[in-house]
Amino acid sequence: MLPWWFWVLLWTVLVLATLLVAVLAGFRLFKRGMAVVEGLGDAADHISAGLSQPGTVVEYAQNPRRYPHGTDATHADPEKIRKLRDKGKAERIEARRLRRIARRSERGQAQNMRDLRLF
Repeated sequence: MLPWWFWVLLWTVLVLATLLVAVLAGFRLFKRGMAVVEGLGDAADHISAGLSQPGTVVEYAQNPRRYPHGTDATHADPEKIRKLRDKGKAERIEARRLRRIARRSERGQAQNMRDLRLF
């Protein structure tokens, strides 16, 4: 059987070692957190510098046409609404096809034969 002072010494060393590991882990976590905050600050500075350049013009895509919906569509002639919806769907499909052709041309990629309507 071991003497009582040995158990006191053993548990004291174990508790101090645990506290030391916890303090070192907390310090490391704090340093990494500060590095992340510093990186976020640099990124925010970079973004704000890019956005605040004078004379930059942003071109947005044209707003899509709106067709009757909700109450207007509920109380209108069903055939008229169906034709308008089909017309809008065809316009959106055509707009996507043209954007796809332009994007592939811009990137130098091969075009789809169906997009070019060769077949």
